[in-house]
Amino acid sequence: MSLSVDPRDLRNAFGKFATGVTVITVRLGDQEHGMTANLFSSVSLDPPMLLVCVSKKARSLRVISECGQFGVSVLAEDQQSVSNHFAGKPEFENIVFASLGGVPTIKGAIAQFGCRLDSIHDAGDHAILLGEISEYAYCEGRPLLYQDGGYRELSSGPLG
Repeated sequence: MSLSVDPRDLRNAFGKFATGVTVITVRLGDQEHGMTANLFSSVSLDPPMLLVCVSKKARSLRVISECGQFGVSVLAEDQQSVSNHFAGKPEFENIVFASLGGVPTIKGAIAQFGCRLDSIHDAGDHAILLGEISEYAYCEGRPLLYQDGGYRELSSGPLG
């Protein structure tokens, strides 16, 4: 049985889930590309793996599948402008990046992962990319959060 869904309404329901904001990055030749994504998760510690979901319409999907590696940067709360930039265009115009595991990552992000593409799985209008982590780095800081169609901040500390 298939559920009849209003896509905008379903998107609003999904938007109730607060999520961190990442930028997925890739280098092909001398060109770096990036895209904002909030569909990111750890998968395995042994072997170290993560997943990201990318729209099948995204130019970065083709580039990642062609070069076989990608980076993931978990943005800090002061990197909203970086998120907005990569939500609109994939070029690294005026964005400072560092190389991690042979791929570009966003400088100042609170966590960065360099990954080898393990596999791509079809998932409706998106593709699920599994990446085996080849290198990672992280630092203290607060994440950039997104919920209900807007950016959010963490409260001052843990609950309880």
